[in-house]
Amino acid sequence: MSKRQPSKELRDRMEGWRSDAAGLNYEEAIQALDLLLAELQNDSVPLAELQQRVLHGEIYLSRCQTLLDSVEQSIVELDPTTLEPTNNA
Repeated sequence: MSKRQPSKELRDRMEGWRSDAAGLNYEEAIQALDLLLAELQNDSVPLAELQQRVLHGEIYLSRCQTLLDSVEQSIVELDPTTLEPTNNA
């Protein structure tokens, strides 16, 4: 069974969500994700909108992961004895 591709309208909406999420810091993105999860958990989302909310949540989650990866990389690049950036970056 093949996975159905999202419509052009949904792809455009997702690009807008990605653009909006790109401007969020970690705390803002996690808060937005928490709000979406709360809506999904209390059954307030109509079935017709469920897929869109899940995709929107995935975009926030991806933003959080990107920010965490960036912080992790900057920590890995510190010299453990001086906590100064290494020259390997």
